[in-house]
Amino acid sequence: MILLVIVVAGYFAFGYINSYFGWYSHEHWKYRKGSTDIDEAKRRGVFVKELNYKVEGYSGDLYGFKPFIEKGYTWGYHTSEETAPWTNTNYPYQISFSYVRTSNFGVLMTDEGLEKFDSSNASWGYLKYPQLQDTIILEIAGENIPRGAIIKVY
Repeated sequence: MILLVIVVAGYFAFGYINSYFGWYSHEHWKYRKGSTDIDEAKRRGVFVKELNYKVEGYSGDLYGFKPFIEKGYTWGYHTSEETAPWTNTNYPYQISFSYVRTSNFGVLMTDEGLEKFDSSNASWGYLKYPQLQDTIILEIAGENIPRGAIIKVY
């Protein structure tokens, strides 16, 4: 009986320790997140609008590519299912795009594209208002994709 109590207590202690170091030590609730697709953005209540785009230099499958603007947000303190929109920022909006990532198809933000945002980091652009001021160029990369294949988002 004592062994059973120790095993059960150990099981719950391991779960707590794993949760603490796996979630709380990384402080996921502090960092800006982006939705993987429009449905997720709508479910979280951060979807703003879908954007138009044009593909140049590539006629293959886009694997569900759709660019959109959403409000920046972070996850809740205890769970990634909770959504907390960013409010204390000069750049509350961001561009996101959905597609199925494969070794055959990827989308990269170019340095020139990042310069057209109100603010950016190494790979994402942030907006002061929910609109693009200029066309953003995305590079298409992957196996068997010709150099110079781009997507213009506007």
